[in-house]
Amino acid sequence: MNDYNFQGITPEAIELLCLNRFNDSKPFYEEHKEELKQGITVPLRKMVLDLSDLLYDIDEKMYLDPVRAVSRIHRDTRGNRSKIKYRENMWVFFRRYKKEYPEAPFYYFEFYPQSFGYGLAFWTWRAAHFRVVHEMIMEQPKRFMQAVKACADAGFEFSAYDVYKKEKYPDAPEELKPFLLAKNFGFSYTNYDIEGMNTPELINEMKLAFDIARPMYEFLIEAHERMMHEGLIKPE
Repeated sequence: MNDYNFQGITPEAIELLCLNRFNDSKPFYEEHKEELKQGITVPLRKMVLDLSDLLYDIDEKMYLDPVRAVSRIHRDTRGNRSKIKYRENMWVFFRRYKKEYPEAPFYYFEFYPQSFGYGLAFWTWRAAHFRVVHEMIMEQPKRFMQAVKACADAGFEFSAYDVYKKEKYPDAPEELKPFLLAKNFGFSYTNYDIEGMNTPELINEMKLAFDIARPMYEFLIEAHERMMHEGLIKPE
């Protein structure tokens, strides 16, 4: 038995979300709005509640409003090339308040029609700001590699969303170079069995992974605080 609010997201709810996107129709959405809310949005909000105690322990400055943390089914198409009105993928961001701490590193959960995953990521709008992370890696290589190992122990794989073509630190140890080439990066776990979302056991899995990966979050949030102290990132 468990006392979690989150009891899972069913394949039927995901199928309806996909069908809603396929129809891309306001009348269809309005007809199924409550089903989508109860099947998708509400469970994700409950996930935020269930993870809050751990996340506040990791970072007391976390901003965990269940409504704001969860993406919307209805897309904002203004200024977007794609005019499709509705999503078939959803996500939850676990982070500090973005207006007070813009671009802060974050934990997340996301799902697509055929997969789901969670992890930890950090990216800045300007790649030049990420140099602070590189500087910290060079200053504290042992600590950073211990954090990398913690992410691996959590089941996370490293990925860089964009990289430099030319090495910025050619004399750095080889094990550090993939991270020093990255303009931003993350550590993630992906599962292609969507039945894994249809159980409250997912909360236990995420709690364990997020806690194990804590050293990396602490490293990255320290880098972000340094960016803010240097005036590279400013509150809105």
